[in-house]
Amino acid sequence: MRYLIILGVMVSSCTGTLTDEQRKKMKENMAQGEIKKVTESEITDATYTWGRKLAAAIEKKDRLLTNNAFLDSLAQAEGVQIVALQTSTEGLRAIEKQLLEAYTTSAGGENVQKMGSDSLLYTKPVFREHPDGSTEFLKAIAIRFTRKQIVLSIK
Repeated sequence: MRYLIILGVMVSSCTGTLTDEQRKKMKENMAQGEIKKVTESEITDATYTWGRKLAAAIEKKDRLLTNNAFLDSLAQAEGVQIVALQTSTEGLRAIEKQLLEAYTTSAGGENVQKMGSDSLLYTKPVFREHPDGSTEFLKAIAIRFTRKQIVLSIK
């Protein structure tokens, strides 16, 4: 009997109302769960936009990609992987090796490539300019995104 009374008090004390913060969070979760129809070009454009933003931050603070603490904290804050692509880097994927080869043989620009069905790779080369005007490829800023991240970032 005692348990029945306690249960009755607990049920009647719950009014079932949500706070404004809880409503806002619920709407955000519902928006994330919505099915979005986006084209490949929208995904590519969004990858370029996000990649350029991150590459600009990296170039401003650590152009040669030597400050691992900064790169790791930026990667963690953005939910991406940031890698310095060099010919000496071990464990590179096939597409990354192909991009390195292309950058070392010619002065290419930024690039977005698919990595499998669920990942995208934004790369931007870092060159050194010599006094005679020639350029030398040093490394590339590589930012790995998941396709889901990119789609969710599209408004």
